[in-house]
Amino acid sequence: MGDPTVRLLGLADLDGAFALSSESGWNQRREDWGMLLRLAPAGAFAAFVDGRIVGTAIGLDYGGFGWIAMMIVEPAFRGRGLGGRLLEMAMSCLPGERPIRLDATPLGRRLYQRYGFVDEARLTRHVAPSGFGPVRRGNRAAVDAVSVSDLPALVRSDSAVMGGERGPLLEWVREQAPQYAYRLTSESGLMQYCLGRPGRRFDQIGPVVASDCEGATALVGAAAPAAGDRAIVVDSFDAHAGFGVWLNDNGFRAERPLYRMCRPGRRPAAVPTAIAEYAILGPEFA
Repeated sequence: MGDPTVRLLGLADLDGAFALSSESGWNQRREDWGMLLRLAPAGAFAAFVDGRIVGTAIGLDYGGFGWIAMMIVEPAFRGRGLGGRLLEMAMSCLPGERPIRLDATPLGRRLYQRYGFVDEARLTRHVAPSGFGPVRRGNRAAVDAVSVSDLPALVRSDSAVMGGERGPLLEWVREQAPQYAYRLTSESGLMQYCLGRPGRRFDQIGPVVASDCEGATALVGAAAPAAGDRAIVVDSFDAHAGFGVWLNDNGFRAERPLYRMCRPGRRPAAVPTAIAEYAILGPEFA
């Protein structure tokens, strides 16, 4: 096998990128790849051998921080430095003063540590199989569907929690799967909400942003029945232990860990708010 050639990922390459993630067992749809390319047209890179994509990495700029997405290397090309090469290119397109974050599997964590990434938090992937049954909604009844007119307030809440700007992404997610979009209003005036999206193998509920565990469970309890006969996943922060217990009590099983990692920048960290993120949108989007 020859050495891979690395270049920017383009629209004409989306079928090849989708084939790589599917063969690797990942959940992304072709539409997700298309959205990632819209978000980072100058930060999406792919490695090619004989015209075939064998690796990818994407650097997303969310304003307050950078995000590394879709770090994939075909097994036959691992251990040859290709992962590091792709990571370096994705990081090079992000402003140098900003922290860079990613969600790592145990397999990839060692590579990121070599590039100065440190653990910020641990998450657990919770999986509910198709047809797993009803979900207990929690104690709050005032859970409403997210409408188009709610999106500006939702984006403001997300920015306060994340320390970055990803409004177009969240609007796209809600458009893709309005059946998973629910909201509560907290005493602070910031919106508590959850979104969800379809995937190739399962649907994912997240982000889940709430003022407390009761709010988080009410939101997910309202959204989860929309999955119907689809399997669903929630990637939740272990720090919110009560939320993880609720997921397990309602038919979800803990499958594997994820590590939220950060390569510190020169900008200060986001200031804590009255609401917090209980579950993420997904490792590809943060």
